[in-house]
Amino acid sequence: MTWLWAALAPHPPILVPAVGQGREKAAVHSLAGTKRLTEKISARPNGGRPDLLLILSPHQPYVPGALFLNTAKTLSGGLKRFGAPQAHFTLTTDQEAAAALADHLAQAGLPVAPAAEPDLTPDHATVVPLQLLAPALPEPPPVLVANPIGLTPALALALGRSLAAFQRPGQTAALLASGDLSHRLRPDAPAGYHPDGAAFDHGLMEALATGTAENFLAQWPPHRLEQIGECGYRSALALAGLAGGPLETLSYEGPFGVGYGLAWWSPEED
Repeated sequence: MTWLWAALAPHPPILVPAVGQGREKAAVHSLAGTKRLTEKISARPNGGRPDLLLILSPHQPYVPGALFLNTAKTLSGGLKRFGAPQAHFTLTTDQEAAAALADHLAQAGLPVAPAAEPDLTPDHATVVPLQLLAPALPEPPPVLVANPIGLTPALALALGRSLAAFQRPGQTAALLASGDLSHRLRPDAPAGYHPDGAAFDHGLMEALATGTAENFLAQWPPHRLEQIGECGYRSALALAGLAGGPLETLSYEGPFGVGYGLAWWSPEED
C-alpha cells in the first residue's frame, strides 16, 4: 500500500459556513489551514484522491480497550441537526480492506472491534472534515471509518506504526485523523477551564512538528489527560506513528475555547 498523504483536522461544525453563519470567521487560522490542506491534497498524485481513505473519528461508537472498526457497507449522515441539511454524505466502506486491516492489526496485538453502524448522524467528526475538504475531495473515495478512543495512547501510537506496515498491493491510501484538542482552554469554553489545556495543545503540536510524540506521551499520564478534556489525542498519535517523523503544522488556534490543530504529512516530505 502506498500512503499518499495523512492529516490531522479538527471537526467543529461551526467551521462549516452553512452552520457558522459568519461565526466561523473567528477561526481565521483554521480556515486558512484548511485551505492549505486542500491545496496540498490536490497537489498529490491523482489529485490526492486515494483508493482508500481511512478516517479516525472519536465520534464513532466507543469500545473500551479496542479500536472500533465500522464494517457497514454504506454510511450515511450529515449536519442536519446543526442546521445544514445540505452537508450530507453517503460513504462506501471498502469491506475487503476492513477485513484485511482487522486481521493485520490483530496479528500486531492491537485489539479491534468490528461492527456495522451505518448512521453517520452522530458522527460530525467524520462529516465536518469531509465537508471542509470537499474542494479537494468532492466525491469521497471508499473509506474505512474507525474510532481509536478505546485504545490507550501507547496503543494509538502503535496503531499508526502498524498502519505504516499495512500491505494492500497496488492500492493507495490516505489517513484523515479527526480530532479536537483540549476543550478547556478558557473559562467560557463549553467544558470550562483548566490551566493544563493550553500546555497540552502546544506540547502536542510541537511533538508532531518535531517527531517526538513518544516523549510527549510519557509526559501525560491518564489523570492529566482527564483534566484537559480532549477527543483528538489518539487520532493525532496514530498519525504520528504512521508518519514516523516530523509533520508540517498548518495551523493551531482555540477561538471558542477548544483547540483546533491542522497538520500534514506525505512520504516525499519526510
